[in-house]
Amino acid sequence: DIFRPQAPSGYGPSDLQSAYNLTAASGSNGVGKTIAIVDAYDDPTAEADLATYRLTFGLSACTTANGCFLKVNQSGQTSPLPAPDSGWAGEISLDLDMASAICPNCNIVLVEATDNSNNLYIAENTAAGLCAASVISNSWAGPEYFGETSDDLAYFNHPGVPMTFAS
Repeated sequence: DIFRPQAPSGYGPSDLQSAYNLTAASGSNGVGKTIAIVDAYDDPTAEADLATYRLTFGLSACTTANGCFLKVNQSGQTSPLPAPDSGWAGEISLDLDMASAICPNCNIVLVEATDNSNNLYIAENTAAGLCAASVISNSWAGPEYFGETSDDLAYFNHPGVPMTFAS
């Protein structure tokens, strides 16, 4: 492919799938599954960055146009999106790339919370409910606090939907 950018050195999607034995175990590489990425603020170039990653590594396109990619706010709407934040944008791009690497045939929903506080909890419920995610990836974490148990029940009680978090 003369149009495909040269892949950087290091681990690519096939290396990551092999490391976790995902190719043999799943066979479909995620067909019919949806990964939701929950992060704060907006990454205005998320879809374009995702396209570059997928092209670089020879993965099929995952776009809004083909129904594979969807970006919504914490309420599940395509607008208005939160204010952009360059720090979170880098994290969002990393999350989208790794979701693509691990599950190249999964649909991806990016749920952007208005801030990096309690609205992340609302975005979590949106990912599980309105977006019907099969898996939810969260690249945020926080210290434990009084009342956390009740928040866990209110926002993270989605049986059958695995959730990962930063540590």
